[in-house]
Amino acid sequence: MEREFQRLHHNEVVSVNSETFENLEVSNTFKVIQLLAVIKELVGLDAVESSLFDQGIDCEVLKFRAQDWKKGKVRLTLEFCPDQIESPLEDFMD
Repeated sequence: MEREFQRLHHNEVVSVNSETFENLEVSNTFKVIQLLAVIKELVGLDAVESSLFDQGIDCEVLKFRAQDWKKGKVRLTLEFCPDQIESPLEDFMD
C-alpha cells in the first residue's frame, strides 16, 4: 500500500530527535508554525516572500505531459507520513 503524506496544520505539535535540527534554533517539540518561522528566518524571507508559506505566491507551472503553462499559486507546507497504517480495530485491542 502506498504511504500517504498528510498536511500538518499550523497549531499541530511535532516532536523530533534532538540531532535532527542541530543547526536550527528550535526545540525538540514545537508547533508547526514555529518551525516554519525558523525556516523563514534561516533563509531570510521578508514579509512578501513569507507568503510562500501562507496564501502562496503567484507562479506558472508546466506539468509533465502538459501542452502549456498554467497560472496559479505555489506554497510550502509541512507534511507527515505515519510509519504504519493505523487499523480501526487498534482501539479495541488495548
